Amino acid sequence: MLRFALIATLILSFASLSASPREWKNAAGTQSFKATYLSNDGKQVTLRREQSILTFDITKLHPDDQAWLKQNHPVGKTAAKQNTESHPKKTAKTAPPTPKGAAFDALQFGDSNSEVIEKLRNSQMLECTVPEVMLARLGLNGNFRTKQAIGGLHSHLYFDWDDDLKLKEITLRTKPKDPTHYQSQLQRSWKEFIQLLTILHGDALQSAPYPKAENLQDGLILGSHLWHSENDHSILLGTGQEGENYSVIVRITSELIEPTPAE
Repeated sequence: MLRFALIATLILSFASLSASPREWKNAAGTQSFKATYLSNDGKQVTLRREQSILTFDITKLHPDDQAWLKQNHPVGKTAAKQNTESHPKKTAKTAPPTPKGAAFDALQFGDSNSEVIEKLRNSQMLECTVPEVMLARLGLNGNFRTKQAIGGLHSHLYFDWDDDLKLKEITLRTKPKDPTHYQSQLQRSWKEFIQLLTILHGDALQSAPYPKAENLQDGLILGSHLWHSENDHSILLGTGQEGENYSVIVRITSELIEPTPAE
């Protein structure tokens, strides 16, 4: 698992009803933009706008756009419910299979919470940043980080689970930095991640320049690069904003997202 020691994206499967961009509005309806739908997990939506991939909370979209997502791209239990209502004489679709395959370090997609905790404890590549007795109260998210700094920055791990509480996604996020570090330390970390991910997975299937800080906003992730692993998992590199601070973000998902052609 040494190949996963240096790195760690994003997304559910690519399932757009149309390859064409559509117009989206913010929650208040005061601003609009054109972007191509890529995926959503019920909490966050991922869109492609020009050469960037945007990920943000669905609640930031206008209610009409939220309704469009629910109707055209339902996820999880919502999809099964819609299938039952549309075809009452048929049984609901079976749940998606449990994700499988290498994720990061010794972690495997499909691991249970207890398996993840045990592997984190035994990892030679990760370290816990809080007293272990506090994990039961604080949870795992953000409390383990890479021992190795990339571009001078350590990355903290965040986890996402499927309906059966099996590991389906891992996000590595550098500690948030104020805007003065965006064009210096954060950009160095971003460049080093590109080098490492290219060594591991070859040239990116989709790439864009370093995201501009002025294009970010609180809660938004701008993806610049997309790779596929040998197991058809997806890795997305980009930057994100939390409050007034910024981070470099790498997300690894058990699902496959396809690159979209330039518009």
